[in-house]
Amino acid sequence: MSNSTGATNTFVGQGTGYQNTSGRGNSFLGMRSGFTNTIGSANTFVGNVAGFNNTSGYSNVYLGAYAGFQNQTGFNNVVVGDSSGYNNMASNNVMIGSKTGYNNSVGTANAFIGNHAGYANTTGNYNVFVGSNAGYINSAGVANTYIGFQAGYSGSTASNNTFMGLNAGYGTTTGNNNSIVGSRAGLFTTSGSNNVFIGFEAGKTNTVGNGNVFLGTTSGSTTTTGSGNTAIGDGSLLANATGQRNTAIGQNAGASNTGSNNVFIGYGANPAPGAASVTNSVAIGAGAQVSQNNSIILGSGVNVGIGTSAPSTRLHVNTGVANTSGIRLQNLTSISPAIALNHTKFLTVDGSGNLILGSILGSINGSARKAASESLWERRGTFMVNTLGEAIIIGRDISKTSSDYNLFVSKGILTEKVKVAIKNTGEWSDKVFTKGYRLKSLTEVEQYISQSGHLPGIPSAGEVVKKGINLGEMDAQLLEKIEELTLYSIQLERANQQQESTIRRQGRALEVIKQKQTQLEQLLKEVLRKH
Repeated sequence: MSNSTGATNTFVGQGTGYQNTSGRGNSFLGMRSGFTNTIGSANTFVGNVAGFNNTSGYSNVYLGAYAGFQNQTGFNNVVVGDSSGYNNMASNNVMIGSKTGYNNSVGTANAFIGNHAGYANTTGNYNVFVGSNAGYINSAGVANTYIGFQAGYSGSTASNNTFMGLNAGYGTTTGNNNSIVGSRAGLFTTSGSNNVFIGFEAGKTNTVGNGNVFLGTTSGSTTTTGSGNTAIGDGSLLANATGQRNTAIGQNAGASNTGSNNVFIGYGANPAPGAASVTNSVAIGAGAQVSQNNSIILGSGVNVGIGTSAPSTRLHVNTGVANTSGIRLQNLTSISPAIALNHTKFLTVDGSGNLILGSILGSINGSARKAASESLWERRGTFMVNTLGEAIIIGRDISKTSSDYNLFVSKGILTEKVKVAIKNTGEWSDKVFTKGYRLKSLTEVEQYISQSGHLPGIPSAGEVVKKGINLGEMDAQLLEKIEELTLYSIQLERANQQQESTIRRQGRALEVIKQKQTQLEQLLKEVLRKH
């Protein structure tokens, strides 16, 4: 032995602490354990050649045959198990189990627990491998946590992963930032990164897919290269292999989907049979199915309520504000041109606010709606024509609806221009000026007015109240009276002219008489003067 100043050491076994010089506080138990230790202190080596090559390493615990065999300067290691940490020369590692961390050389701050756990690790740091063969092939990966039999088995340079469960993340080699929890979850993931798989066989076949979140038994279990998918619920996105950016929430939601950019929410919400590859579609509700791209389906035979907790129809909108629908069509307003003009049906609401199909054919017996089997209106050039020739009522409380008319309006009509069509010249009053027209004398008119109280040919007030007036006929009748007044005026003008002519003649005759009278008066004066 070479011990010179070393003190408080315990060496038990052939060749134990053989080269120790100044090492202190060491306990070596087993043949040649701590054989080359010189100045290393506070070490505990138990087992055949345990810590054999340790020279200056301190505060190490090596327990088991060949445990920490190659360590020279490493410190603060706890190594328990046959050949555990065999090639370790680093520090702050915990290795428990047969051949755990066997090839670790400079990797530090690792914790390997289980048979062959972290076996191939060489430079990887800050790893935690718990379970037989957990992280077996990891060499340079850092900050990984693998818990479970063969969890993260194939990891070589993969880093920042968390795998928990039997074979969880088994095939991951270079994938980073994955969180995989569940037996066989993420089993075949190789380089896929930023994934979260939780549940038995969740994301099982994923290889290079990135950014997936699968939560639930077998959720996303057939996804291989698909990325950006979110599946929550047992069997959700079950058949998705290469689909991208799908979201499925609920048991078996999106289970048959193979397309991309879809949303399935609710138990069994899926593409319809034969439409597994739909894209950019949404199915919400238990059993909801969508069959075409760019579509949104709400439920399967359910009512949808907006602003109400008890919808009574397929779409029930409650705005909370009286006389408002809560529905806005931004690009279809009151100034938009009509497209379909030859139709008799329209949408309206009933007394309960239900949207119903109405018909401008009116009603039968005040309640039942007529079926609009053919168009009531048709466009003829710039005109709208009522094809059935039926009457139209505008307003209320119209009690008189004669079959002789087609339009009835209450409260009146305000218009800048009214034109009344006349079918023939016989309906107008030019007959007054024709030869043979008998113009009543004013004496006859006076007698008629005295007896009837209105002009001849003009309806009485009672008749107007009872039957109304026809604008064309009334205008013709009034014009007839105007024309008759014109004739009366002409007659009076003629009589007046005759009277004026007579007066002029009589005036001239009177002037002659006056002149002759003057002459006679002068002659008489001459005669009287002579006598």
